[in-house]
Amino acid sequence: MTAVEATEGFPAHLDSARGWVTAGGAALVVMAAFGTIYSFTTFASAMAEEFDTGLGPVATVFAITIFLFFGSALVSGRLYDRIGIVPLLAVGGIMFCAGLVATSYVSVLWHGYVLYGIGLGFGGGLFNAPLFALTATWFVRYRAMAQGVVATGSGLGTALYAPFARSLLENVGWRGGMRVLAVVAAVIFALALGLIKRPPPMETGDARQHVALVVRTRAFWQMGVSGVFFTIAVIGSIGLVVAFAEKDGIPPRAAVAVFSIIGFASIVGRLALTSLARPLGSIRLLKIAFSGLPVAYALWLASTATGAIGAKFALLVVFGVVLGTAYGGFVALLGDVTVQLFGLAGIGTVMGLLFFSSGTGALIGPPLMGFTSDATGGIVVPIIVVGVVSAVGVSILFPMTGHPVPLPTYIGPPGAPPPPRPAPAAAEVLRPLVPQPSAAAPLAAPSSRPLASRPLAAGGSNGRPAVPMIRPVDDSATADPSLPPTSADPSLPPTSADPSLPPTSADPSLPPTSADTLAVPAVQSLPLSAPLRGAPPEVFWPVPADGAAQRKQSEMPGLVVDVADEERDEARSN
Repeated sequence: MTAVEATEGFPAHLDSARGWVTAGGAALVVMAAFGTIYSFTTFASAMAEEFDTGLGPVATVFAITIFLFFGSALVSGRLYDRIGIVPLLAVGGIMFCAGLVATSYVSVLWHGYVLYGIGLGFGGGLFNAPLFALTATWFVRYRAMAQGVVATGSGLGTALYAPFARSLLENVGWRGGMRVLAVVAAVIFALALGLIKRPPPMETGDARQHVALVVRTRAFWQMGVSGVFFTIAVIGSIGLVVAFAEKDGIPPRAAVAVFSIIGFASIVGRLALTSLARPLGSIRLLKIAFSGLPVAYALWLASTATGAIGAKFALLVVFGVVLGTAYGGFVALLGDVTVQLFGLAGIGTVMGLLFFSSGTGALIGPPLMGFTSDATGGIVVPIIVVGVVSAVGVSILFPMTGHPVPLPTYIGPPGAPPPPRPAPAAAEVLRPLVPQPSAAAPLAAPSSRPLASRPLAAGGSNGRPAVPMIRPVDDSATADPSLPPTSADPSLPPTSADPSLPPTSADPSLPPTSADTLAVPAVQSLPLSAPLRGAPPEVFWPVPADGAAQRKQSEMPGLVVDVADEERDEARSN
């Protein structure tokens, strides 16, 4: 960690006022981005009428935009880890506003796919995910709440921009409305550039290695795949809820009111669930928020079976509250859950990958609902489809672990408990170098055989003098009578004590023993077979094969082994 003043064990910038200022600036940017993009739902019917097309093609414009908005986080997350947030917000903000202005002049719908999609989608995606990653690095105790403040921006945008876009549509049309929204966004982005700031760097380890480990974990794939199902359902619903409500007989202004209710409810969900994150746990609350989606779609389906407009609208209001609360809470908790599970190393890249998976679902959801509605001529089947999709997503997310993933590169926030470590594997039992008796062979009774030290004249395989080997001498009680007794090698000089060493004295606490005898365990008192008795040192201490051959030739210089002759004789005998 860099030289930063610390308080209570935490760096001074964590949970500071400067962090809250940054979170407020990020919330403004998110409000402008989400509000502007979601205002497309208000313009969708007017655009479909002008271009003489159905809801499916128009919803595809929205789907491409949302896909790039979330999917470009795959690039922006890595860029944020390298260059920070300011360049990304500056470049992305210019692209965002330029895309709005350019889309207002299109004469063919597919031009909107390119201009609106790349400008608002890719441009907005350059700063969307990095803003959430930025906020996570400013806080420890209040990280979930700060993430909720940033995510509240999208709720405010949804709630405030929908009636604003409706007013623009009625007064200046959808083309003029996009130009006005471009000016508003440019002002907000310029203001936010003066508010947000990257925190002092903290040591988080090797981000690349950590991310490579994260993407192999089960929890990462559970979050990513469930995020695809989440955005299929939510973005598909948000993109067409106004058009579907109007198609079901709800007046236009009342349909826009349902959309605004979703936005306000998402604000409540973000603030309420993030405030409960510390006592209840962000991971548990994330699962609870996701489980609210199937309930919301059941209410939406029930509203289609109601004939009275008043009762239908009441059910739509309840649907909007449940959907907004679930949607807002899930988005607000996502950043805190990511940090808890995977740590701070490479946080921009990890969140970028998760946002990319969400973008994949956003590319599928609106066209799926729009084309299904065009094919069936109603809204019941699309609602059933997204209800089933949301239920599948819940079943994928619920088994996910509630604890940090035990990775060797995990570096969590200061003061956070470390992830659980897996139990160490049992130590491998090494095979003995000396042959051991089989389980069937009975052990002889313990005895105290005299052991004779026999230093090796030749050096070891490394050229150094070999360690004196301890070889058992004959024991009349256990020795094989068919074998000749062993004796000391007369070619070797007798051993003597080193005169440079002080004489040792016996420990008075131990019983007296003979000077040339030593009690050995029973396993060493086994009768020695002929091969073991005359075995070379390699049996007791392994040396390379070439070293053993050199030692053998040094002991028997007159023996010349012709390998070819031996192989030839063996072949003849066979």
